[in-house]
Amino acid sequence: MSEYQFVEKPLLNQLESMDWQVIEQGSGVPQNPTLSLRSSFREVMLKNEFIQAVKAINLLDSGQPWLTDSQLETLFEDFSYFDTTDLLKANETFLTRLYKWQVDANEVTGEQDPVVKIIDFDDWQANRFIAINQFRIDTPGGVKDSIIPDIVLFVNGIPLVVIECKDVNSFTSDAMSEGIKQLRRYADLREDTIEAGLKEGEQQLFWTNQLMISTYGDDSKFGSITSTEDYFFHWKTIHPATTPYMDLEIKVHRKQEQLVQGMLSPERLLDITRSYTLFMDAGKQRIKVICRYQQYRAVQKILARMRSGKSGADRSGVVWHTQGSGKSLTMVFLVRRLRRDPLLKDYKVLMVNDRKDLDKQLGETAALTGEKVYSISSATAVWEKLTDNSSTLNMVMVHKFREEDDSNTPAYFAKAIDAANEPANHYSTKGADYSSKVAEPSTNYAVFDTFGEVNTSDKVLILIDEAHRTQRSGKDRASLSDNLFDAFPKATRLAFTGTPLIADHHTDPTWKRFGNDPDNPYIDTYKLQDAVDDGATLQILYEGKTADTAIYDKHGFDTKFEDLFKDRSDEELAVIRRKYGATGDVLEAEDRIQEIADDLVKHYIRNILPSGFKAQVVCASKQAAIHYQTYIRKALGTWRTEEESKPKDEQDKALLEQVRQLKAAVIISSDGTNEKAVFVAARKEARELNAVENFKKKFDAEKPETGVAFLIVCDMLLTGFDAPIEQVMYIDKKLKEHNLLQTIARVNRTYPDKTVGYVVDYIGLTENLKTALSLYSGKDQTDILESFKSIESEIPVLESRYRRLIQLFEDNDISLIEALVKQKLDNNAQRYEVTEAAVRALEDIKTRDSFNVYLKKFMQSMDIILPNRLADPFKIPMYQFSHLQAKARERYKDDSINIGGAGEKVRKLVNEHLVSLGINPKVAPVELFSPSFVQNVRKNQDARAAASEMEHAIRKHCKINEGEDPVMYKRFSEKLEEVLKKYNESWDQVVMALEELREEIDRGRGDQSDSNGPFYDLIVDIAFDGDASPGKQQPIKNLVDAIIGVLGDEIRTLNFWQRPAEVAALEGKLEEAFILSDITELMDCQEQLVTEVVALAKRREQSLLEDTAEVEA
Repeated sequence: MSEYQFVEKPLLNQLESMDWQVIEQGSGVPQNPTLSLRSSFREVMLKNEFIQAVKAINLLDSGQPWLTDSQLETLFEDFSYFDTTDLLKANETFLTRLYKWQVDANEVTGEQDPVVKIIDFDDWQANRFIAINQFRIDTPGGVKDSIIPDIVLFVNGIPLVVIECKDVNSFTSDAMSEGIKQLRRYADLREDTIEAGLKEGEQQLFWTNQLMISTYGDDSKFGSITSTEDYFFHWKTIHPATTPYMDLEIKVHRKQEQLVQGMLSPERLLDITRSYTLFMDAGKQRIKVICRYQQYRAVQKILARMRSGKSGADRSGVVWHTQGSGKSLTMVFLVRRLRRDPLLKDYKVLMVNDRKDLDKQLGETAALTGEKVYSISSATAVWEKLTDNSSTLNMVMVHKFREEDDSNTPAYFAKAIDAANEPANHYSTKGADYSSKVAEPSTNYAVFDTFGEVNTSDKVLILIDEAHRTQRSGKDRASLSDNLFDAFPKATRLAFTGTPLIADHHTDPTWKRFGNDPDNPYIDTYKLQDAVDDGATLQILYEGKTADTAIYDKHGFDTKFEDLFKDRSDEELAVIRRKYGATGDVLEAEDRIQEIADDLVKHYIRNILPSGFKAQVVCASKQAAIHYQTYIRKALGTWRTEEESKPKDEQDKALLEQVRQLKAAVIISSDGTNEKAVFVAARKEARELNAVENFKKKFDAEKPETGVAFLIVCDMLLTGFDAPIEQVMYIDKKLKEHNLLQTIARVNRTYPDKTVGYVVDYIGLTENLKTALSLYSGKDQTDILESFKSIESEIPVLESRYRRLIQLFEDNDISLIEALVKQKLDNNAQRYEVTEAAVRALEDIKTRDSFNVYLKKFMQSMDIILPNRLADPFKIPMYQFSHLQAKARERYKDDSINIGGAGEKVRKLVNEHLVSLGINPKVAPVELFSPSFVQNVRKNQDARAAASEMEHAIRKHCKINEGEDPVMYKRFSEKLEEVLKKYNESWDQVVMALEELREEIDRGRGDQSDSNGPFYDLIVDIAFDGDASPGKQQPIKNLVDAIIGVLGDEIRTLNFWQRPAEVAALEGKLEEAFILSDITELMDCQEQLVTEVVALAKRREQSLLEDTAEVEA
């Protein structure tokens, strides 16, 4: 009831205030499908609503409907069935049809193949919006007879949103997780169910689904049909503030109300469905993507600026969204939404990028707009494709500067850059033949001369990815973005960057290049700490390993090597170079690389590999990359040899098997025809390994190719490379400013069980990191520093999380909790007493929920710091808190309690400790009639603890089994309450009474174990409130005998419950039996009786078949 009162009912009220028609069916199991606008509980679409709504939005100019009845019937079939059993394919087919679908002809006008509207996206008020709670769907052939989603939202009769409302209760302390699991169960998406070949939901409800929402009031998250639990997200902002319903008074302001206000207003839901939802390939998996709040907000702000701006400069600006937040998809959503705006749909769009490797990636993303994407691959194409005013979508490459390694530069740009740099041949590139003007490669930054005006229309939109990279220019030279802007002088220019140029020494900051409003320099911001707070990216921990660390001291490295890698004056560097050689010589020195390789391999095996993550090694040159590969392989071999030399019982066999699988690959670009043979061989090996793609995959012992654990690079894969499985980056290369910030952000992508990213610095980047941070204002520096922390900085966080756990118990009057978890209580009786008091405190579900959340956070901090010795003082408390959690899990039979999300290192340590105490964390709590239940209860040293465990076991058993015999288990639950009330806290008597109740439950119906009893009691309970008069008892028993006979005959049919027509015939026979009984009470509620009897028959199918078989025998 609390779930309905505090979660479901407030949500329905809010929807109603936002112009949804709410059909409220209360909190019980629905019995009449017509109340939910259906003729049967098997239906998932509201057919009559669909036909009426679709008819009403397809009108002639005269305002008259033109679709015929037969066309409407056909359309209903088209949107009810999709010729596939694959949920994702059906869902994608639905959206494709929803965006554009046709009928054979308009029989009024004669038009052939006219497009029909299923939902009117242009006039949202023309549609019908209905919310129905407790939307029961019968599931013949499933493990359960029905599913009942808490709220389903329909637009024109089509179910677009399914909402599961939860409230913490005595069996569920992680309400959000349980809600998401239930949504996935409804959609038949749980892996273990799929593997077992079972059906537990109704996928048809999700063929048309656009949002799955799990909420328990204080927290609320949304996802798509492909979202696992880690990919359900909050919706934090409501933009624009002028949207309808923004002025509504909401009595409570929880995350639930925020999400409903932000996503579920009729207009907003249609907008998200039409323009902010797409399907894309992520590796070998196809996924459905729904925009996140910052993407929606940014697009809305861009559109508002484009509508109001009077000039290209007024309409231009910068979107500062951090790496990993989905900037490329934001551009896609923008283009999709732009095409639906009457004022803006005719813009020619240019998506600009500056690197060849990212050009392919952005090109694939651009294709998600659904438009044809034109790739501008030459100067000729610029003049052919971009001079007209057609509203096309174009991919354009612009190059930042000429690097020593220019393999990422397309040939046509490289030639143009060389020609532009030839002093005697400065010329306008307009109409130029690049092939005839090629100079020797330049070592300076290369730029275009002015390109000339290509298109002077103000209906041009330029979207520049990582815009800060195209800004740089030398003295008296135009930057590449200058040339681009000159070519399109009236264009709207939108910069997308995670690291804009804003420092004082940047005379032309990014915001100024792309806008003219110093008071509002950015259209929208979503910074590093925003993403970390949202769980969109992870915090990055920085670990410096330079000359003063153990590795160098141990092997006698001269401390002046550290000086070499810090920002010294030119005079100091000159002295060091004369004494030690050029920087490149040192960074390629094999002795040095060998020492670092030994250290990073140990760090990787100790900190990263146990959780299954991978590593990137960034080095100064291609030669250094080759050396790193050699010595990483040697270090892996050395580790294996040392481990294998240990006595068998001391070997970590699982880790040893993992290490044997590991591979290191070098990813470098080509130097041309005469490059070193070792470079060619390394590239060939990486290609044969398919190293980059296999690096992105989880380790799989049966697939050796997935063992690519180290990618060794020097210039490639430093920006734009997305491999969420990468957790650590080992850096031995000087990086500066934005390149540094962007490179280390490779490790901040989210991935299951990944709690943090690591950067290990072998070259002394501390000063460079400070310089990079100085590019930003004080507040922005603080945000970035919150996301880049040292291992040491996590210690205060760990201490705070430890104190929070201690405080939780102290607030529950357990003053000795800290002495307990630090093992400072010498008296066994006192240890037991404090332990029991702590476990009793966790009986309260709110306290247990807080404990689980706090412990999970504490474990995550431990996982980050371990095996560093800084974590040692917290190891014993970690074990003790885990022991309390395990005891609470067993005591209160709470399956939702676990240490999931804590990280593999911590899980392994904790599980080993619990096993040593005789607790197997992988085994579910011992249930009421488990052979070991009595023995398990007797382990409790006092009657109160034993009584508590028995009480919760009985409660859970009754709840799980009530469907088999509803009335009997209701009686057992009532007897439990009577025992607890009668004996109050006389625990010995409570235990004795509960033992008797357990025996009674075990006996069940005793000799009356046939199927008649549950059906008789059910009928009497519904029709007579459990108390039929003596004169009516025998007629009811005779009726039950007849009903059992009918049920036995009917359900023998193979796959009976999967045959709707035969189930309907059975319901008809039962209805007739109740009507002909001539018992008024039965006739008055015959509809409910039929529903409940059929449901019980399905749950008791096996016993019915056995009983009727015995009768016949």
